[in-house]
Amino acid sequence: MVTVDSLRQYLNCSPDTTAAQLSMWLDAAKSEARTAGIPEFQRNAQYDLFIYALAAWYYDNRGLQVSGSYQATARETMQKIKDAFVLQLRYATEDPEKDEEGGDGS
Repeated sequence: MVTVDSLRQYLNCSPDTTAAQLSMWLDAAKSEARTAGIPEFQRNAQYDLFIYALAAWYYDNRGLQVSGSYQATARETMQKIKDAFVLQLRYATEDPEKDEEGGDGS
């Protein structure tokens, strides 16, 4: 499950990044996923990764500008990544519950 604390770890962001800022980027990523037709999964590792990647994109480009040598293709590349996730997640289901030993319970 995606949380503000897990996003903080994923981003390895500076200590002065507030929970409110992280929540803003996390909420924006979840909103974009919903708009793309993806339900909010509670237990789907691929969904979690997609949300983290979107939130990281917002975090890295929080000034709404892309800089550096990859500027020309950054938006196009991110759109391709989003499209791939959306195609895979639109019809996904929750992952099986794990037992205490980390297996899938079977």
